[in-house]
Amino acid sequence: MTRTNRSLPLRLGWTALAKSWLRKLDRLRRLAGRLERGAPLAAANQEPFSALVRSAGNLADLRPHLLVLVPWLPIGGAEVLLADILDSLKAEWRLSIVTTERGDQALAPAFAAITTEIYHLPDLLDRRHWFEFVAALMASRDSKAILSSGSRFLYKNLKRIKARFPAIRSYDILHNDAPKAHLASALRATLHIDRLIAVNERIGRSLTGGGARSGTVAVIPNGVDYEGVFNPHGMDRAAARQRFGIEEDTFVIGFVGRMSAEKRPLAFLTVAAPILATHPNARLVVLGDGPMAKAFGDAAEASGIADRLHHVPRLDRSAMPQFYASCSILVMSSLIEGTPLVMLEALAMGCPVASTDVGDAALIIREGINGFIVPVAVPEDLTPRIASLVDDTAALERMRAAARQSIIDTGRSVNAMLAAYRALMRPEFPARHRR
Repeated sequence: MTRTNRSLPLRLGWTALAKSWLRKLDRLRRLAGRLERGAPLAAANQEPFSALVRSAGNLADLRPHLLVLVPWLPIGGAEVLLADILDSLKAEWRLSIVTTERGDQALAPAFAAITTEIYHLPDLLDRRHWFEFVAALMASRDSKAILSSGSRFLYKNLKRIKARFPAIRSYDILHNDAPKAHLASALRATLHIDRLIAVNERIGRSLTGGGARSGTVAVIPNGVDYEGVFNPHGMDRAAARQRFGIEEDTFVIGFVGRMSAEKRPLAFLTVAAPILATHPNARLVVLGDGPMAKAFGDAAEASGIADRLHHVPRLDRSAMPQFYASCSILVMSSLIEGTPLVMLEALAMGCPVASTDVGDAALIIREGINGFIVPVAVPEDLTPRIASLVDDTAALERMRAAARQSIIDTGRSVNAMLAAYRALMRPEFPARHRR
């Protein structure tokens, strides 16, 4: 099985596939320009958005069509997970991806390796035309199902979509159960969503308790490739540390996450700075970019630890095992999470995790065994726990071994996860219509 976990790049040049769909976007922009100027959209015998007419090669492809609706395609756990899922589904489905929010589209080239049909609506049309564009796309592709992940557009328009396409099936992935986030929107739209997919049991219970229709909630726990990609056996830890400019005898506190409010990068500094103040052999390695990057850098300067901080905005996906191998411990200071992939990946690599009690972290992290866990309101309570490991090599090694074993024992396998998605979303069509 091809696994995006193995090959999905976090920093790529535009591929030939990406350039191909960019050319298609240029054609659609010209179409949008005519629309904005009030020019006729097409000749009398043509439908609006005629650029969506399928090619002969596309018509010959008898796989059913799946429309994927997402806000955007930035670097993030939800997007990496989605790429894995789509890569696994593409054998049975034709795929089109539609995004509806401006922002970082850093993973777009990686998604373009999965499907050439990617449409960034903010770059194409005025918002008032979006629904008709999506409807035209669905009609032209004879869509059989919709898969969404955090799409406000989907929640707002699904009732209209179902009215126009009554037979369409809808699947929605929920990554956390924060009541003011997408959970509330999903519950309001529950009459029109056929299957709500929760990435952990806690989210599943929140959906069921919140009024989701009986039989519509499916729990598919996130998984990682702990046998192949995220496997510390054979990993040269010294070489990994050298890549990030870290000496072998250094205690490394790591952080992976988007520089945004929900990940609380400033809280990470609150946890880590006191440890650096009292332990000269401690260093920070941080991976992530986003709207709070400057504030994070300024806070590090103000704390007097900027010279002991190695900040990597982006990193190839293939280098993530080396990143975790270079860390003594990974800190998650998040405000909300579901089942964060970085937690699973780090543990699989034998890197203990110190986390706030978010999502189902408490089901995986065992206090003092494979990491530490504290209430969300007091991330600074992690500081003395982490500090106790800095000069205790034996305790750290025991925790490393337990971290790896905890992932194996819980069976958090990427193969099991993807098999569950394929089974849930298997097209209900005769075998002759499948490729």
